[in-house]
Amino acid sequence: MIRGKLHWIAAAVALAGAAGLSGAQPTKAPPAEAKPAVQNCAAHSFETMIQLTGPDGKPRSSKVKMCGTEGQSDADWIRTLKDAVKKTSLSPQMPGAAKEQIIAAVNAEIDRLNASALALPGGTDIAKLSKPQPQRSDVPLSRDFGSLPPLPAPTAVAPPNVLGAGGIGGAAPRLTLRCALAGDEDRPSDCDTIDKDTVLVLRADEAFPRGVAMRFVRSGDARGEVDLPALRMGQTANFRIPANVCRGVVRGRVEIQALGVNPPSGTAAGTIGEYDLRC
Repeated sequence: MIRGKLHWIAAAVALAGAAGLSGAQPTKAPPAEAKPAVQNCAAHSFETMIQLTGPDGKPRSSKVKMCGTEGQSDADWIRTLKDAVKKTSLSPQMPGAAKEQIIAAVNAEIDRLNASALALPGGTDIAKLSKPQPQRSDVPLSRDFGSLPPLPAPTAVAPPNVLGAGGIGGAAPRLTLRCALAGDEDRPSDCDTIDKDTVLVLRADEAFPRGVAMRFVRSGDARGEVDLPALRMGQTANFRIPANVCRGVVRGRVEIQALGVNPPSGTAAGTIGEYDLRC
């Protein structure tokens, strides 16, 4: 538990047993003439739960809490939270996993408090806010605008080709991909997971007289391609993923793309979908 004005009491009592955290940190005694700060959790407080692994290997939850002091302003409380972040990062006894969770939670609270400070004060009537002065009618509008040259005449230059080597751009072609078990290709369903034995059933939702090429991309690298013949509108083609797609991996994600080299003119290339891959 961490207290306001940074009177530390470790991350939580349970953390001492769960992750080897020390107990309360020693603090310097205040001068005799100094009035001790009185903690007040009602005015300012913050708490969060962190997860650590205990010596027995099981996860354990612990609560971290900070309280402000009597009469502390909102700005002082934010400074207290920032100081807590600094001291947490410098603590040699606290495990790294605990530091990361506490620092992230406290920083999120600081951001929330700073955002709240930008809002209107409670009870403020927006109708009573000061209004901008109207512009004098005798001031010409041209004073507020610079003089710009006329726009150039439109040209007939064709747009650039965004398809580079291995690149995919534009809208996806009108293709529907579904998955089926071997021997049951007539009853395909949505592709949730694709493996090396899955039969991919591709339906052409428009005609592809020059055929279509399917590319398989894993971790940003092309792992194989399948060239399909010409397809009439509504016609289907069955195929499996190339062997290279599963090489060196047991589970992952695979993206299936339609290349722009085979579709007819005017049909853009694009991504058909991204699927779970099991090899």
